[in-house]
Amino acid sequence: MKKKQLLIFIILCCIFIANPVLADNYTKSYCAGLKGTLRIIGEAINIIKLVVPLLIIGLACFDLFKAVTAGKDDQIFKSVKTIATRVVLGVLIFFIPSILDFGFALLDEWTDYETSYHECASCILNVKECR
Repeated sequence: MKKKQLLIFIILCCIFIANPVLADNYTKSYCAGLKGTLRIIGEAINIIKLVVPLLIIGLACFDLFKAVTAGKDDQIFKSVKTIATRVVLGVLIFFIPSILDFGFALLDEWTDYETSYHECASCILNVKECR
């Protein structure tokens, strides 16, 4: 019987003597838990920004070599058109960080959270500055 009373007393003490959590001191930030993922995304974007131009140059050389050795004017014009399309897509890839920054800015205004989207954006755009 005394063990039950002691257990009830301990539970009541834990409930009523516990330190209260003040909502004003709590900041809701979704970036804190996502830093590792955001760093990986930032590294992937940096790798893509290095690989895409090299890939475009390599494929352009291969296409032009193939078209010139074929000796047909139509083949050369097709390869130039393909190269132009690849260059345009390659340039669009460099706009991905700007699009992500714009998306984070919209998200910052849309939610009630204290998002500090600059922290999220810095983890993606400047991986070395991510803390």
